[in-house]
Amino acid sequence: MEHFTFKHFIGIDVSKNWIDVHVQQKSYRVDSKDIPTFIDKHIVPLGKEILCVLESTGGYELKAIIPLEEKGIKIHISHPNKVVSFAKARGKLAKTDKIDAKILADYDAFIKENEIRPPVSKTQKELEWYNGRLRQLKMMRQQERCRLVYPEMLENIKSSIQRSIDHYEKEIKTIEKELKNIIQNDDVLLKKYNILISMSGVGPCVAQTLLAELPELGQLNKSEIAALVGVAPITRESGKSAKKSSIKFGRFEVRRMLYMSALVGTVHSARMKSFYQRLVEKGKPRKVGLVAVMRKMLITLNAMLKSGENWKE
Repeated sequence: MEHFTFKHFIGIDVSKNWIDVHVQQKSYRVDSKDIPTFIDKHIVPLGKEILCVLESTGGYELKAIIPLEEKGIKIHISHPNKVVSFAKARGKLAKTDKIDAKILADYDAFIKENEIRPPVSKTQKELEWYNGRLRQLKMMRQQERCRLVYPEMLENIKSSIQRSIDHYEKEIKTIEKELKNIIQNDDVLLKKYNILISMSGVGPCVAQTLLAELPELGQLNKSEIAALVGVAPITRESGKSAKKSSIKFGRFEVRRMLYMSALVGTVHSARMKSFYQRLVEKGKPRKVGLVAVMRKMLITLNAMLKSGENWKE
């Protein structure tokens, strides 16, 4: 990653209709429509040595992220829990949008360089949006399918539910086609996609999710990528207390897909099956063994994208 020494730390608290920005010891409230103009006037003139930090807010943060990235400004998307813990450690118990922006600006200075979000291309943004929509549609289809199990349900209600399922099926096929087109029409994404699906247990859905949800794959070292996804065991020991290590945080959707890949990999991949069986024979619980396979698959996929080589059993 290109090295930067940041001179200006900017905190941006995002709401539905506006953002609160703390820059150079001043706080501003900016309407959504005025964000690009504000960036040009107050942030761009500060130069390249800038880091902006925002909290993940379920999509509202994109109204600031997109114009910032278009200007080449470095961004960090912070997990809300980390910011809350930082605020408590600083004794900041009051909460307003203005205070949150100031806390985010202070939090900036403690961010490691490998946590900073690289600029995202237009194609990558499209991939993220389509993959997210596909996940939503599949979830809604499954919810409707679950509603069909009640035997006492009126036939008219069943017909209504089935029409809804049919609609979701049609939309899913449409989105899947769009996702496929995005990958097929981008040489870099297509190469990565073909490398990913060469591994036993990694199918089209998993590969698409990795490309959309984990663009850092192939760019970080094995410890960083494991921690980013949340498959690195977290040890919890204090005094005589020694709780079992567990995995948490990270990118849930990527972990969910890797879990499914691990289930398939331990059956159809000789390497993963052997690795899993050795762990079980040593007395490791089967779930712990599957998590270890998830981590091994992720690290291997990371190395494959780095080297540009396909999977070899």
